[in-house]
Amino acid sequence: NMTRTCNLTCRHCYMNSDPKAYEGELNTEEALTFIQSLADFRVPVLLFSGGEPLIRPDFFTLAEAAARLEIRPTLSTNGTLIDRATAHRLKDMGVGYVGISLDGLEPVHDAFRCQQGAFRRAMEGIEHCVAVGQRVGLRFTINRHNYADIPRILDLMEEACIDRICFYHLVYSGRGSEMMKEDV
Repeated sequence: NMTRTCNLTCRHCYMNSDPKAYEGELNTEEALTFIQSLADFRVPVLLFSGGEPLIRPDFFTLAEAAARLEIRPTLSTNGTLIDRATAHRLKDMGVGYVGISLDGLEPVHDAFRCQQGAFRRAMEGIEHCVAVGQRVGLRFTINRHNYADIPRILDLMEEACIDRICFYHLVYSGRGSEMMKEDV
């Protein structure tokens, strides 16, 4: 989790992330030192997550450093900040996989993300990744509000040429702890 800052305020966020700056995060130099120590330990893959990792101004600096050190960078994102240029850059720098969180179809997803249009922007991010040949898949946290959407999500995956989905359990921390009774 490279930052707690996020452009969304998801009701099930395990980090209580909000669109604000947080103290105590590694600066660029500290993060580069950490990545170097991972390379020294021969860590094969580094998953950049958050908050929203693409909101960090030095994301590409850090991910490119990992790639140079032969650590395959991967990304867990809400997808809303991936335009075509970003998708190209991710592909060109060797990002092995982009996991984009989707919490159901549009009404359910937007309600979970507490922002109208979040579903549409996430789908655009997916479409940009698919268009440039960047491996992309869905990250789906199952709960009582979205499990009925799963068959239609699988149809959506086929239509959008998304070949991977990972199902997750609700994490009972942060705002997610307030949803314990809404889990399956």
